[in-house]
Amino acid sequence: MQRHGWSLLFHAGLIAQLRKLDAAAARAQALDPAGFESNANVKLLGALSALILEAVPSDPSRNEYRQGNTLGPAFRHWRRAKIGRRFRLFFRFDSKARIIIYAWVNDAHSLRSAGAQTDPYVIFQKKLQSGQPPTDWDTLLAASQTDWRP
Repeated sequence: MQRHGWSLLFHAGLIAQLRKLDAAAARAQALDPAGFESNANVKLLGALSALILEAVPSDPSRNEYRQGNTLGPAFRHWRRAKIGRRFRLFFRFDSKARIIIYAWVNDAHSLRSAGAQTDPYVIFQKKLQSGQPPTDWDTLLAASQTDWRP
């Protein structure tokens, strides 16, 4: 998928999350065709789509996406885009190859499965330390796909 001159890729971890969110949004629309737009899943999917397809590809190097040492010095190359106060979309990019790889967004399930820890940065740091998603660019690239829809 191409946007604003960038190739967009999706890591398997994010693909699974987007598919679940898409299914939840479709259920909301089926249950309430007139008012589904107010459903939280529909709103989140819309916000994620806008970030993934428009905001981030328009300039993935924006200062607002930098994290500094939030994930630790070993992971400074990861970026994050905020969705409101609650959600964070994590990605990497290569400006020479013009590729953006979206890796993970925190969700209600990931917050619950993390136990008492609900900080998306701590959760994502643990994911990186466990190798999912990979921190090496070539490995991350090989584990990513051009589309998240089946």
